[in-house]
Amino acid sequence: MNRVYLSCIWILLCFVSIVALAQTNSLGSKPEPLSVLKENRLTDFTVEGDAINSALGNRTGNPAKGQQIVQSRQGQCTLCHAIPGYVGQVGNLGPRLDAVGARYSKAQLRLRIVNESLINPQTIMPAFYKVDNLVSVDPQWRGLPIMDDQQIEDLVAYLATLK
Repeated sequence: MNRVYLSCIWILLCFVSIVALAQTNSLGSKPEPLSVLKENRLTDFTVEGDAINSALGNRTGNPAKGQQIVQSRQGQCTLCHAIPGYVGQVGNLGPRLDAVGARYSKAQLRLRIVNESLINPQTIMPAFYKVDNLVSVDPQWRGLPIMDDQQIEDLVAYLATLK
């Protein structure tokens, strides 16, 4: 098999793993329903240029919780990104996250986590805050994003500390 074909298979497997595993907690059980959803609707947000300037749901992010998400099965970030201080196997499909907080503002980080395809249609980065136009989603997860408002804001807060 050629390298391009194998890379495509790897990307697909990573994406499927992110979607499947991020929907379970560390014990593998179904998480509590997301309180941010109201009638299968996400909190409204506005994209301005390459950023979402307002925190989702007016939440305040916790960098310590964000670091836990980044380094756990919940976020699955290490499948594609090298993370500063993380000891373990990491992927190299996405950019290293060293100094990501110096390269992007919190608003820019927020959009990249929510749905980077809004600014880069060719991205392989999954949309962590999207429920529409997805295919082959298990019925128990339909209408639920991979992460809720608070988790997104926790990630933004942590990534912003990586200067």
